[in-house]
Amino acid sequence: MNKIVLVFLFFSINIFAQDEILENYIKVGIKNNLALKQKQFSLEQSITDLDQARGMFFPTVDISARYSRAGGGRDIIFPVGDLFNPIYGTLNALTNSQSFPTDLGNEVIPFLRDKEHDTKISLILPIIQPALFYNYSIKSNLIEIKEAEKNLYTRSLISEIKIAYYNYQKTKQVAKLFSSTIELVTENLRVSKSLFKNDKVTVDVMHRAKAELSEVEQKQLEASKNVELAASYFNFLLNKPLESEIKIFEDLTKYEIDDLSNLEVLAISNREEFSQLKTANDVAQKSKGLAQSNYYPGLVLAVDYGFQGEEYSFGKDDDYWMASLVLNWNLFNGFQDNAKAEKAELEKNKISAQILEIKNRVKLQVREAYKNYIVAEKTIQSTKERLDSYKNSFRIINKKFNAGMASQIEYLDARNNLTQAEVLAVVAQYDYKQKYAELEKIVASVKLNKYE
Repeated sequence: MNKIVLVFLFFSINIFAQDEILENYIKVGIKNNLALKQKQFSLEQSITDLDQARGMFFPTVDISARYSRAGGGRDIIFPVGDLFNPIYGTLNALTNSQSFPTDLGNEVIPFLRDKEHDTKISLILPIIQPALFYNYSIKSNLIEIKEAEKNLYTRSLISEIKIAYYNYQKTKQVAKLFSSTIELVTENLRVSKSLFKNDKVTVDVMHRAKAELSEVEQKQLEASKNVELAASYFNFLLNKPLESEIKIFEDLTKYEIDDLSNLEVLAISNREEFSQLKTANDVAQKSKGLAQSNYYPGLVLAVDYGFQGEEYSFGKDDDYWMASLVLNWNLFNGFQDNAKAEKAELEKNKISAQILEIKNRVKLQVREAYKNYIVAEKTIQSTKERLDSYKNSFRIINKKFNAGMASQIEYLDARNNLTQAEVLAVVAQYDYKQKYAELEKIVASVKLNKYE
């Protein structure tokens, strides 16, 4: 009971609140993503398969019409003359009369009619067909599997969009830092030239400042390239033009999460893989029943009503009807059904083993994502403290350098330390968000229905 309450609290705490801009991007991604559309089409195909299975319970009604002209072929000879002429001759002799004809010819009936029509309505209704019930139930389960597969991809897509969004923000912030650093080293070059002009430093100081400026400009170019690639990938996930503008906002949300054991419970409860496997286990059980259903007889009602004759007419003398109950019972088919039942049972056993394996794998994934999140959370504080220290250090060294009291090596070392600390602070902040988005996916905590 305590675990259930804690799991509930995991949802009730506002830890998964996302900014409106990002939420809108996720909705666009879910709506436009081409791979997700393919999953939706597969789901819709499964629904039509279920409709088809449902239709097998209803009667089928067909209208067929046939009009034939024929010639040649075999004849049926009915020996009327050979049978009756001797008899009639004897009767005439006995009665001393010619009352009975003795010249009857044999009848020749063509096997094929010269012309014929057959028009009828046929109704076939399954009365006892156990296989139909198993087939319908299996098709229904396959819809659940396809839906779980779609939800699994949707959840992965949401996480991917969030991670790509934060990665874009991260690269943009890093590029911004290098732009600020360029201003800083440009000023350093100006001061170095001034000091050299006033014979306070040697020429190598000025050359070193130029080299530093070139190095930072190269890093700025690299950072700009990363911004463009991150933006392109984010737009790719949304199926938008790769150069589309991306709106961003600074989110300083501090997340709160449950403890590891409850996160494991939540993941096992929510992950689509388990619902897929449980449904697949039901399918295997019903597949076994489907194979065993062939041991039982099937009963079908067939009714025909139509018109036949040499002329195409629909009079009362031309109609006919026929109703049949057709029993079909396969008594032996080389043990094929038994083999199918055994195969289904083996599939059940395999799925049971898979469930245990995936349960352990999910626990491992949760543990890894949880530890990564905790490390990322702690890294934010450590990088912040490091950044504050290097800011203070650079402020002092910068004043000394401008006054000619500190060497250029000290200045550049302080400046490099500051830039590196700023970059690490930015990376830590967005890594923290990305690790949380990964944990969301692993735990399957995002409610997908809010994006419908």
